[in-house]
Amino acid sequence: MSSSKLFATVSGILERIENTQVEKIKQAAGLAATAIAQDRFAVMFGTGHSFMPIMDTFPRVGCFPGWLPIYELASSVVPMMSGNQGLRQVLFIEKAEGYGSVVLENYNLTPQDVMFVISNSGTNTAGVEVALGAKGRGLPVVAITSVSHSKDSTSRHSSGKRLFEVTDLVIDSCVPAGDAQVSIPGWTSKVGAVSTIIGMAIMQSIASETAAILSERGIVLPVYPSHTSGQNESEIKALEHEEELLMAEQARRIVGIYR
Repeated sequence: MSSSKLFATVSGILERIENTQVEKIKQAAGLAATAIAQDRFAVMFGTGHSFMPIMDTFPRVGCFPGWLPIYELASSVVPMMSGNQGLRQVLFIEKAEGYGSVVLENYNLTPQDVMFVISNSGTNTAGVEVALGAKGRGLPVVAITSVSHSKDSTSRHSSGKRLFEVTDLVIDSCVPAGDAQVSIPGWTSKVGAVSTIIGMAIMQSIASETAAILSERGIVLPVYPSHTSGQNESEIKALEHEEELLMAEQARRIVGIYR
């Protein structure tokens, strides 16, 4: 079954990540924890489908303050093939030189922050620009990318550099080149893309490890709870209170971050 092939592929990739990338995930979490402990941010950027692991990290159930997603809707994938916010525009913008640099101008970032750039291919101009721009501002930069895919591809940035070549720490998503992994008889190309699933798993593992490190340092932060897990009025009010605490803490931290 094609669905079994997809499940097996995802399981195999996650196993390779666990066997080869855990120490790098811990390093990335350490950088995030240090930034958050100093009232600064773990900043996240991605275009196309790499926008989705960012959206899945903050804000969502289980998240906590200190994550700063850069939500560039024009470069994200929304449910339109054409028309307003269509795929043509997204594919153009993420390759356009200068866009990533302008994006960073919106933020007052400091060397106490850490930048996470997610890109399966690691070749699009916007991600490389944001990584270079963050490094130029003194931030440590973490890449989440498919090294095998990137090595088989050519950078679209004028430097000729790919994401894994311009960052301080590289977490290899272990996604095979091409992203889609399921062959269908008679079809010219594979289906069943896996990079978004894997990217989300990696970001959630980093966030979980970050929380553990903060806890070890005696830092306790409010967590965004599930809205549907309360069994009675008292429990529901407690969940709503935790949610308000999270929003207030993020609002306190975010003062002055935007230019």
